[in-house]
Amino acid sequence: MEGIENVKPQVAGLTEQVLIVRQQFLNPGSWLPGPYQTTLNFQTVVTAPLNTYPEIIADPGEQQFWRVVNSSTQNFLDLQIQYNGVAQTLDLIAIDAVPVTGDPQVTDIQLPPAGRAEFVMTGPPENTNAVFVDLGFDTGPVGNPNFSQVLANIISTADLVKRKQHAPVKHRIPALRASSKTTANAPRFASLRTNAKPQATTTRNLYFSEATEGTNGPTNYFLTVQGQTPLVFSPNNPPAIVTNVGAMEQWTIENHSSEEHAFHIHQIHFLVTAINGVPLSTPIMQDTVLVPYWDGTLPYPSVTVLMDFSDPEIAGTFVYHCHILDHEDGGMMAEIQVNP
Repeated sequence: MEGIENVKPQVAGLTEQVLIVRQQFLNPGSWLPGPYQTTLNFQTVVTAPLNTYPEIIADPGEQQFWRVVNSSTQNFLDLQIQYNGVAQTLDLIAIDAVPVTGDPQVTDIQLPPAGRAEFVMTGPPENTNAVFVDLGFDTGPVGNPNFSQVLANIISTADLVKRKQHAPVKHRIPALRASSKTTANAPRFASLRTNAKPQATTTRNLYFSEATEGTNGPTNYFLTVQGQTPLVFSPNNPPAIVTNVGAMEQWTIENHSSEEHAFHIHQIHFLVTAINGVPLSTPIMQDTVLVPYWDGTLPYPSVTVLMDFSDPEIAGTFVYHCHILDHEDGGMMAEIQVNP
């Protein structure tokens, strides 16, 4: 949470905005998510006909460091900043709290539930229609609707009266010290971030799948290791995967269902090396990754990840699951046991 300026010096001294996107369900007593309102930092995004939105202040030409977390239970976000309808270029700094390789520039960022993104944006000119938006996301034929919407108006003004009305709270990233002698500890999973990627000692194939009980019955959700019997998660189930500290594993996770899923594992980050079998030119460290829905035509969509279990502190039993929380609660989860 701190020290990003030491590895990405371009954020030093910038105003920091921490932005939390959530869902407020209108029927919180129901076990099935239903109608909801989106909130940004706990302020409700009110759509048509009122169209009143939270406001973020950024002075004309001012660079700010935005840290966004998708804290919704089921929504996939496709985030963009638009000025008079034109998508703006964002300097991507980190994904899931891990600094990205190089200095990529993007015009939109897709975040699954629990995903995080950090980037530098530039404030709009005066009298500009400036908005922070979610473009919406196609989660598949049976997936939850993720509609497009404005998340916030970006207010750019030097008018002190207006600024006081908005009461912005500014926090700045510390400036770099020219003579700092602090020695940073080596980051965890550093072996995955080298140019020469380590070879996997084990390869595994997993898949998401669903099964409905009867015509109108509930859906069971599964996350299964290839060759095992699909099981709804129970704490009484034995670990689906057993490995050892020191292992380097390659997992390919397929989606056999017609809705998007988000693969997440506790304890570690992983290196995403390929999507649908196509190697990424710049692999990226994440702990939650989108797995596209299956459109009925083979092959199944997939992501391939490299996992480093070399840290002795990882020893123990923990879970991996879909981060759509009603899927996780519905059984789309399993345990992995890492022996010392």
